[in-house]
Order: sequence, then structure tokens, then C-alpha cells
Amino acid sequence: MRKLVLMAILCSTFASQADLLDAMKAYENKDFQTATQQFTALLPLANGQAAFNLGAMAANAEGQPRDLVKALAYFEFAATREHPSAKALADKISTKLTAAEQQQAATLLTQLLQQVKVTGKLKPELSALFGDKRKAIKRIPPEYPKEAAARGAFGSVTMRLLVNEQGDVEAVDVLNAFPKGLFEREAIRALKRWKYEAGNNKFISRVMLTFSLGDIDHQKVERIFSEYQMWQYAALGSPMHQNALANILDLARSKSAMTQFVDKSLPPALGPITADFVKNGKVVSKELQLPEGFKDHTFVTLDAQAVVQAVHDNNAERQAKQAAVLLGKRLTTEQVTAGFYKLQNQDGNKSPRLLSAQRIPQTYSNDYWLEQAARGGNLEAQRALAALRLEWELYLLEQQDPVVQSWAGTALILNGQKVAGEKLLDAAIAKGHATAKELKAAL
Repeated sequence: MRKLVLMAILCSTFASQADLLDAMKAYENKDFQTATQQFTALLPLANGQAAFNLGAMAANAEGQPRDLVKALAYFEFAATREHPSAKALADKISTKLTAAEQQQAATLLTQLLQQVKVTGKLKPELSALFGDKRKAIKRIPPEYPKEAAARGAFGSVTMRLLVNEQGDVEAVDVLNAFPKGLFEREAIRALKRWKYEAGNNKFISRVMLTFSLGDIDHQKVERIFSEYQMWQYAALGSPMHQNALANILDLARSKSAMTQFVDKSLPPALGPITADFVKNGKVVSKELQLPEGFKDHTFVTLDAQAVVQAVHDNNAERQAKQAAVLLGKRLTTEQVTAGFYKLQNQDGNKSPRLLSAQRIPQTYSNDYWLEQAARGGNLEAQRALAALRLEWELYLLEQQDPVVQSWAGTALILNGQKVAGEKLLDAAIAKGHATAKELKAAL
């Protein structure tokens, strides 16, 4: 079992994250104390690879006496995070332990799981706290920086913003960007000139602006992946590469109207992406016959008569609800080829349409790599997720992150909790976060 830690990282596409490479350097240098500290620091983020490595170190007597009880607990922890090798090793070790030792391992596992701050199981009712309240009615495109043009670079910037009652953007914060330091300034300048629908209240929104000269085709994307060895380093656990990969995949998928379905049953893959990945989904039909009241996006398998044979969604509850309405229904009288499609039915005034679509493994998903980077401790990824998921916001509030303090404080004030909100804004101002001053002045 001597090489388990290293081999798991080199061979597993589920290798994790952020500080993991630094910890691995410490491990390879036989600085087991530092490696243990860094792996342990990732456990509150439910980092399965870190837990796996700790289990291997305990089993191998590296930096500590051999402890199979501890090894079993860590491997079981890693198994809860779907680590591909952990369950088999846990089962193997369990047979060597007495009933009392197995119980000790179970107790330790419970203690480890209780330390987890971000479970990934956000309650649906909490997600309703996020999202746009009013639509943008005037979108100013950002200028393309000369430096970026000289390099032929493309990228994106994800931002959080405060919109006032008149629809003006009063404050902007950058949450995530690729490449870092290239497009942020122009993105902020453009966004502050946007205009939203007027309303009775201020509200918080989230926007991603993209930058490119010409179309972003798969060759451009693959050049970036190749130049920076993006797939390789992301799989090895580099947080910077995981976060960058998430940004690029998000940009590429947005160019295709998100016509890829992340099929978790597909085996993991690490590139290359195809031309279809960044190509806008082809409209197969606009003459749809949908059940009354059905307004969702979903993926469907159709037969040659356009009858729904299956509905695909990674949310089991939503899939069951959609299947109850769509299964066996004929979506269009137009001729279609039996296959996999996206039913798009939430585009404002646009009529519903059927688009060509494809299945992709989760390792081609921007959400997957953003989650990996965040669980490894990458701050930009965590901030991006904090704008979408309450559990990440709560975690970063515990870490006293000034960006999240600013926006959580703003949200509290907008919700009528002025004292608590100003306390968070003042804490962010004390840390030197400039946007916090803008937000407090606007409120």
C-alpha cells in the first residue's frame, strides 16, 4: 500500500484539489507532519481524496504508528465522497479488525463527518434565496482589451452586482475570471452601464460576461488546454487549473446553448472536446406540442415519431415530475431522427424549441471542476459558489471572507436586518474591501 496516495492521484480522474499538490510535495519529501496537516485541513470541505490519503498514511505507518482503525475511518469517509478506490480498501481492512475496533472506526467516522461544513446537499427551499429579480433591458458589451487582442486571448468574468430601484448598477464585485487580471476592468466598466427593469426594491444579481475575437471553436479551447496542460493538472489536483478549466468549460458550453447533458453514468474522460461541444445546438423543431403549463428545460430521448421515450435529469425529483408529464407524448409532428434532444422552454418570449444535444461525462462539466476547486480550498471557486449556494456562503462567512461578508451583509439589509448587515459590511470595510464601501453608501 506504500504508493497508494500517489497512484490514486495519478490514476484517478476524481483526484482532488487545491492544497493537495502542496500536501503531496510534503508527502514525497517525507514531511508527513505537514502533509497530514494539509490533508486534514481539507476534510471540512468533504475532500474525499484528502481523506483517502490520510487513510493510506495511517495504513502505511507514515509519520505515525500503523493504525488500521484510523485508516478504516478515513477510507470510509473517502467512500462517502465517491472516491473510486476507497470502498474496496475499507472492506479489505475491515476484515482484519475485531468488532470492537470496527466500532471505534465507526465512531471516528461519525466525528469526521460532523466536521464537514459543506455537504453538497443544499435544501431546495434555500436555493430560492438566490437568482435575478428583474431582467436587464440594456446590455452594454465590454470593450476588448488591446493586450488581449494582441494575445488572441478569450475568457470570461463572473460578477456579483447590486441594482437599485431605477435599474442602475450601483456596485460590482468580481467573483471569478479567466484569464486572471486580463478582462476584469472592462467587464466592470461595461456592467456598471447596464440598465435593468425598474422596481420597488434594490436586488442582488450575478452575471458572466464573455470575451472573444470571433467564434470560440473547439480548436481554440484545445489550444488553451494543451498549452497549460489543463486536463492533466486538473486531474492531479491543481486548484488553479481546476478553476480555470471550470471557467473555460462554462464559456464553451454557453456557446452551445448548454445542449450537453451531464450523464454521471458515463466513464470519466479528460479531453479532447469535439467541435459539437462549442457549437450552438441545432434547432430541430419549433412546432412543439407541449402539455399545458409545462415550462421547463429538460433533456429527452425521442423515437422516430418524436414520442418521448425517456426524460433525463440529474435531479431525481424533477425528473420524476417531468417524466409524469412527458413520457409517451409526441412533441412535434415534424420529422425527427430518433435520438437525444434538449427541450428548451424558458427563454422569455421565445417559443419552445427542440435542439440537438449530447451526453457528456461529469469531467466535461464546468460545475464538476468548480466544485473540485472549491472543495480543495480555491477561494475564487468558493466565492463563485457562494453566490449560488447558501452552504458556501455560510462557510466563507465562518472564514470571515470580506467579499462574502459584503454581499451577505447587503442581503441582510435588503431583508430588513440592518444592524446585522451593517456589522458584516463594516467588517469587510475594515479588511480593506473597496466594494463594501460602495455597497454601504448605496444602501
